[in-house]
This record gives sequence, C-alpha cells and structure tokens, in this order.
Amino acid sequence: MAHALGIDVGTTNAKVAVVRDDGTLVATGSSPIPLVRSGDRAGIDPEALWSAVVSASRSAVAEAGPAAADVRAVACCSQYSSIVPVDRAGRPTAELVVYLDQRGTDHCWAIAERHPQAFDLWLERHGVPPVGSGLSLAHLLHLQLDRPEVHAATATWLEPMDFVNLRLTGTVTATQATMFTAQLCDNRSLGVTAYDDELVALSGVDPSRLPPLVSLDAVAGTLLPAVAAEVGLPAGVPVLAGMNDSHAGAIATGAHRPGVAGVMIGTTSVLLDTTAAMHDTDLDHEVLSMPSPLPATYLVWAENGLGGKALEHVLAHVVHATDELADHATSDHFEHLDRALAAVAAGSGGVLFLPWLAGSMSPRADPLMRGGFLNLSLDSRRTDLVRAVIEGICHNLAWLLPVVEGFGAEPVAQVVFGGGAARSTLWAQILADVLDRPVTTLHEPDQANARAVGLWALRGAGVLGTEDLVELIRTGPAYDPDPAARGVYAAMHEQYLAAFDALRPLYHALNGG
Repeated sequence: MAHALGIDVGTTNAKVAVVRDDGTLVATGSSPIPLVRSGDRAGIDPEALWSAVVSASRSAVAEAGPAAADVRAVACCSQYSSIVPVDRAGRPTAELVVYLDQRGTDHCWAIAERHPQAFDLWLERHGVPPVGSGLSLAHLLHLQLDRPEVHAATATWLEPMDFVNLRLTGTVTATQATMFTAQLCDNRSLGVTAYDDELVALSGVDPSRLPPLVSLDAVAGTLLPAVAAEVGLPAGVPVLAGMNDSHAGAIATGAHRPGVAGVMIGTTSVLLDTTAAMHDTDLDHEVLSMPSPLPATYLVWAENGLGGKALEHVLAHVVHATDELADHATSDHFEHLDRALAAVAAGSGGVLFLPWLAGSMSPRADPLMRGGFLNLSLDSRRTDLVRAVIEGICHNLAWLLPVVEGFGAEPVAQVVFGGGAARSTLWAQILADVLDRPVTTLHEPDQANARAVGLWALRGAGVLGTEDLVELIRTGPAYDPDPAARGVYAAMHEQYLAAFDALRPLYHALNGG
C-alpha cells in the first residue's frame, strides 16, 4: 500500500505522521518548538523549528519501519502569518517573526496615509485591508524598514511551511494561499501565480524579496538526498506545495461539506467553513474567505484567538505552578483534566472566564483586550476555574459561529472537533452544550492536521482523489447538546458578550490604549 509523510508545524510543536492510503496513521512523531515572547514581540529560532521537524520525522519514519520505503509523497502545513527571512543559501538571516508579533503595524497604517485609495483597493482585490496587527504584511515591512541589516542579508521571505519545503527540496516556492497574509495577491481568482503589481507598489514591499508563486496543488520539488538520508526516506520523493494549518483543518474535519463546520482547538481556536465564492470581507467581525487548495473553494477564515494555550497557561502557572508559594509541578498538566471537569456542574459555579490573554480576535479584534475570571466568590474552587476556562473558550466560539454561518451556503448542522483539545470527552460535551450543535470528534484528533496533509500528499501523488479526502475522515464519539445545560450556558453567554463591552475601556486604560 502507498504511504505519505504529513508534517504539521505548530506554534509550539512539530508533529509528523506516516499515513497509509486507507487513512490509517501508521506512525507518528513530535518534537517541541521553543517560542519566545516579550511584549509586542514573538519569535522562533528557524533552525530550532527545522530541527524539530527533522526529529519528529525521524521518529515517525523509524516507527513506521518497512512502510517508510513506500512513502510516495510529502506535504507540510504550518501556523501562518509568520515570516522567516532567508539568504540565497536558505539560511535564516533573523528569527521567525510569529503571528503574535505586532511590529510593523505602523507601517501598514502608513500605506493608507500615503494612498487614500488603498483601503478600498485591498478590500476589493485581496479581502483584507492593510491594518497590521500580526499579519505578514506588517512583518515584511518591519523587517524591511526597521531592520535594514536583515533586509540587506535576505534573499526571500517565507512562511513556515514554505521554509520547511525549502529545506526539504532546496527550492523556494510559495502559493497564493501560503502568502495570503502578505496581502499582495488579487484573490478574486483562484490559482494566481503572480503578485498584484499595484498592491506591491502601494505597499512599498521590495518585490525582489518575494518568493515565486506556484499553483495551489503543485509539486514544490523533490526530497533532497541529504534530507532523505537524515530522516530515513527514499530520495527524490515529491514534496507538495505547502498549506496553512487552517486549510489542513478544513480537510481534516470535512468542513467543505454542506452544513458542516470544523473546530480546531490547539494553541488557538479556529472555526472553519468553506464557500465556492469570494465573499465581501466582514470587517466588523474579522471574518473573510481565503484561497484554498481544495478545487474551486475558498476557506472561511475565522481565527478566534487563544484556545488550548489559555488552558495550558492556567494549568501551568496557576494550578500546577512552581513558585515561592509552593511546588505544585506535575509531569502532565492535562492528566486529571476530565476528572476535574466532571466534578463541576455546567456554569462553573457562576465563574466566567475571558480567554483574551493575548488580545481578542474574531469576531471582535482588539489587541488590548485581556483575560480574566469574573464572579469569583468564597465558594469558588480551582476546579471551578479550570472548567470556567474551557467554557470561556467555547463561549468565544459560540460568539463567532453565527458570523461564520453567514458566509457558508447552509446553516451549521454539525460541528466536527479536532486538535489536542478534542481528546477530552468532557470538553467535547461542553462545546456541544455551549454551541447548541451536535459535535463529532475526530479519531486521533491531535494528529488531525498531519494526517490531513499526508492524505493531501497522496492526492498529489495521484494515489487518492479529492472525493477520497471525505471518505477517509475517521471520527470518534459524537455528543448532542444537553438540554439541562443549555439554559445555564445561554444565560452566561449573554453576560460573556456584555463583559467584552463593559471591560473594554478598562483594558484600554490598563494597556495603553
């Protein structure tokens, strides 16, 4: 049977899967990626990222045994709106600037100051105006204008998946989809392989540093002999053009099916749907459609903000913290999560959690918003706080759901849940209760993206067809909304929405707005 290698490069981990053409995960590997944050800055050492990819790939290939000799193709997805500058030899000239990094926003607003027509022009052609706030256009301008020494040493700017593909193949490529947040393509047509000259000129971006574009489902190159030997694969295996992890999530959850939306909760929470046409951008709610590698499809892009990272922060720095008070460390912060959730009734004893620890995103983007626990009382316990965190993350998605439904062809009748969070049965039930929609979990949900790009690679190799991507979706348990919990969550959701508006002036005052 034919196999493929699927690579999923996240914000904090690289995951790799060897996938068989019947959809079976034959083997997996993972390796951590160190993320460094300080104020408005967020970065990753590109060499550490590449080392994580190699380590995870080597582990998966070794576990796969003889099946690795039959790997027919490789594909990679990654977190995006993150830029790594590289020289002509493919060596990084600076750290990878991550989507959490806010630098360069001032240069984006300056575009509209120089060119009054820019805002409307970007909306018409690309879909997103040049507003910065963590988008790659801001990162490009930051590297070019604020760090001229980096710009001088750089041959091209790449998103993480395209950087990985460069290291795999020795060839620089990108696509209309991987360069989406660089905001330099006319997205009214799918499959364009050139940047829009007017958008490039008005932006002030140096066009000589932009990577060449290939078609959305092209072969980016073939696996270099040295890399193949290092990870244990045959040399010359084709490597497909990359995609972002939201595209992979849509394939994993089958969000391109009518009436189905995908929810992927890893570091962030993303709500996914698809549409056959480019919609007008909903600026009020920060939702739009982006080119997708799936044929004749745009992905409805709804980045909800921090998801699992908010829970991880509370577990690591509040519940299981090691500090001057005591040592509450544990080897696995999530080991007793479901037991803690089961000990608390719906509504977390009235405690409401706001998950905007790094600012809010869709459906109301504001980088100055922050998180918090509301309505603590003398009866509140740490198990209440933990359940409140998960409920707050789900309330954030419930706030977004009707906006995303407005982009799709049909109302969302089913939610397919993937990402590491979907390993928790009680998280899945809470999601169903808060969204008031049936929720189906993916089988092996924390490997969903790696598996999806592995299947995509087999499609690119001609082993599978597009229709097989749906047929091979493997689901786990399904959860219907609990009517007893519905009233509790409906009432709390009203106060969740009210908290955003009520606390916004306070957060702006505290955070320099």
